[in-house]
Amino acid sequence: MKREQRKPALAERAGVADPSRPPGLLTLGLALAGSLLLWASFPPLGLWPLAWIAPLPWLVLVQLPALPGRRPYVSIWLAGLLFWLLILQGIRLAHPLLIGGWIALSLYLSFYVPIFVGLARVAVQRLRIPLVFAAPVVWVGLELIRGHLFTGFSLSLLAATQVRWPLVLQIADLGGAYGVSFVMMLVTACLAKLIFELWKQEGTSSAGRWWPLAVAVLVLGATLLYGKQRLGEVLYTDGRPPLRVALIQGALDTVFEMSPERIEQTLAHYRDLTDQARRQTERLDLIVWPESALVVAEWLPDEPLVPPPDAEISADELRRRIAEGNETFELVLQGLMARANALPSGQPQSTPTLVLAGTTTLRFGAERPRNFNTALLAGANGQVLGRYHKMHAVMFGEYVPLADRIPLLAAATPLGSGMSVGTAPVAFDVAGHRLAPSICFESVVPHLIRRQVVELEREGQRVDALVNITNDGWFWGSAILDHHLACAVLRAVENRKPLVVAANTGISAWIDGNGRVVEQAPRREARVIVADLRPDGRESPYHLIGDVPANLCGLACVLLAFVGGRRSAKLALTGPARK
Repeated sequence: MKREQRKPALAERAGVADPSRPPGLLTLGLALAGSLLLWASFPPLGLWPLAWIAPLPWLVLVQLPALPGRRPYVSIWLAGLLFWLLILQGIRLAHPLLIGGWIALSLYLSFYVPIFVGLARVAVQRLRIPLVFAAPVVWVGLELIRGHLFTGFSLSLLAATQVRWPLVLQIADLGGAYGVSFVMMLVTACLAKLIFELWKQEGTSSAGRWWPLAVAVLVLGATLLYGKQRLGEVLYTDGRPPLRVALIQGALDTVFEMSPERIEQTLAHYRDLTDQARRQTERLDLIVWPESALVVAEWLPDEPLVPPPDAEISADELRRRIAEGNETFELVLQGLMARANALPSGQPQSTPTLVLAGTTTLRFGAERPRNFNTALLAGANGQVLGRYHKMHAVMFGEYVPLADRIPLLAAATPLGSGMSVGTAPVAFDVAGHRLAPSICFESVVPHLIRRQVVELEREGQRVDALVNITNDGWFWGSAILDHHLACAVLRAVENRKPLVVAANTGISAWIDGNGRVVEQAPRREARVIVADLRPDGRESPYHLIGDVPANLCGLACVLLAFVGGRRSAKLALTGPARK
């Protein structure tokens, strides 16, 4: 009898559920409440103030002495799965086979919710670390790990909910988007701790229960004061005229089948928009087409040229086909540049208009053929002035894990064996300004854009502005367009650089170095935005500090996992200790 009475206490000390309890509807309900509140704070609903309280139900689970139910973490995982299925549902729209990628990516990401609850419980219940400190450390550590594991996926960080509140975003130049997430989770944890203390009504004096509120007010107040100071700064001007850039937003939803008719339709669509841009303004330094808008591939040989083993052609025949392919590409590019530099007045422009366009570069050499997603800068006569090959491939978007090693898997997916990736950042010189390009979801990854800017500036190439080209026609106007734009806003603040986005189907935008959207285009409508870019001139502490604070949070997560795993293994091997 005494042994039976001891079971609940032992289960509580171990931080696991009591097997004798009924199914954990409380656990499932709280987990679902947190997922739905957090989802509602993101687009399409966009109720961003909810993000400051959305994790409260999860933090209640962290503070309970034991989680109700026989398999509480399964319930929490299912709630996390619902959140990610709702957030990422736009992935499935472009092709039926992408439904598998949508589900697979959501299944992976959904594990971060129960891991957050579990690691925070280790910190709070076993190590007695206050929730106010444990919750933000664990949350940011897991955001960092998510941004690196399996090439990284940093869409929908907690900070991204606040892009409509520039005052709180300014601390992103200190600790990146992770710094904003840290402050938000700390404030939420303070509220959760206060509610829990008031609910217990025991063991603490009335005045002592209110200390979490004081911490929340202090941290949020300091954040807002810093934001006000940054937003009020007078920016340095170096006397250079602004860089006038036309962002071309097409309105063609993406399809996998690229017939000759579709190729010509795409080129004609963007040529017409380029003509429109020329009619809007006499002076243009740069015209930007989105990713993949230049639908004719560039073919490049590298000697010695060796045909692929399955091609069954000679090197000379391959060389001839490459020459034919590149001849077509050059003709299309020359025609584009002629239109880009054709002023309505018929008068020549004092300096030529350049074009930055997204295309595919096919390289053939001694190794297997490689296909790069490329941002290409073209001169007035159609010559290629520079290329940037995308460095960060998106899992289930641009490659399927192991497809490059398993031919059957490659054949089963429209992505084939996946794309090749570039190895270095590039800066494009345009009318005395230096631009750092990125492609598609690269703007989602904080450390990638920071590293590119820092590397370029260490080489003496001071970056004046960031430019992102993307084909978001994959998502058919879904809320993923809003999530992608939110990432661009955060990258602008982190790096203190103006940032422009040219997106097929939207959302194209002109963003200043404070993260304020100067102008944006509507989704799924053809539109031209003309932006006058001026260098921000300010240094970003984030370039110096980097993700060191977030890395420490990630290390804390690893240590908490070790502590939790060691205790669970000990209980499994020895059983509960008897008095």
